[in-house]
Amino acid sequence: MYQSPQDYTPQAFSKVAPYEMPRPVRRRRKAPFLFLIPLLFFGFMFFGFSYLVSPDPDIEVKPGVGFAAVNGRQAVLVPYERHGSRGMFQLMVRDMFQVRLAAADPATGEVLWDVQLSDELIWDAQVLAAGDRYAYLATGSGLVIVDLHDGAVVAQGSEIEGIGGSYVAAPSAYGYDAANRRVLAMNATGAVLALPLDAVAATPTDQATTAVWIATLSARPSSSPATANKAALGSGDVVEVRPRPAGGPGSVLVRVGADGGETQLGETAFHNASIVLDGGTAAGAAAGHVLVKHNRSVNDIGTELSSVSLTTGAVTGSLAVDSSPQRAVTRADGTAVVAAGDVLATAGADGRVVAVTIGATDFLGNPS
Repeated sequence: MYQSPQDYTPQAFSKVAPYEMPRPVRRRRKAPFLFLIPLLFFGFMFFGFSYLVSPDPDIEVKPGVGFAAVNGRQAVLVPYERHGSRGMFQLMVRDMFQVRLAAADPATGEVLWDVQLSDELIWDAQVLAAGDRYAYLATGSGLVIVDLHDGAVVAQGSEIEGIGGSYVAAPSAYGYDAANRRVLAMNATGAVLALPLDAVAATPTDQATTAVWIATLSARPSSSPATANKAALGSGDVVEVRPRPAGGPGSVLVRVGADGGETQLGETAFHNASIVLDGGTAAGAAAGHVLVKHNRSVNDIGTELSSVSLTTGAVTGSLAVDSSPQRAVTRADGTAVVAAGDVLATAGADGRVVAVTIGATDFLGNPS
């Protein structure tokens, strides 16, 4: 049929419905993360659940603690054992048996650094001395020098210049000459070598020094008692544990002056009590207190540490521990630090007795 030209004008075309292309049908795909659910569940059960149900590793503080200045802060250097791993991740990437060294602030309890020294099951370590830069440890692998900034091992055993392959892998072969501020080492030939504090190389000593120290460094180490019923106070006085004058269970503390005069320190009765020693002196005496190890009560044989004021006789602080003290050391300001099993206890001038947490780790097994 004939159409006029008007039928082909733009207005006419605008009246025609536009042609629409058919839309493709999209297929719904399953979310890719659904395939990860079994893997995530396995990861949680293998790593996370094993961490949740596993106990913390066993921690035991070694007796050979010492003091040092770490990055401008007064700290205690604590060698300790860490046995076991919490969870499968730690079991895979961490050593089951570790001997570590931690630096902690005894006033705040903050751990400044914590490093591993050994992965051996039986390995001894004790702090001999510390300078401004380095600390020196006598260990089952010989002498170990660590950087006080971060605890990194600077040299050990045969790596120490001047000692080399003639080193002795026994803690007893090393000592500290406090009068001359130097670490002494006996080598396999019987020579005595010296390292002044903050030195990393050993040099031979003179014959007089060798004659004095050779017997000490050759002898088997003898453990001195950590507690006693009687201890010096450093002023000519002594403190003693005695039965209660009126009878009954428990003991009391008595201070005996240099002139023979006696004063009972308070009325508190301690059961199965003894005085914690720093050498032959009562631990804490420099700060005006005496530390006592005793049963928690007449019916509880668990161990407790208590601080008793030498002025008033009052008990100023107590801390329950799981083991008897192994060693106590006293800092120049009078702060006493006591190693007792898995606990590092500190007693300051205020008389409080608090525990410093050593050996805490995060999920990955890193010190926290």
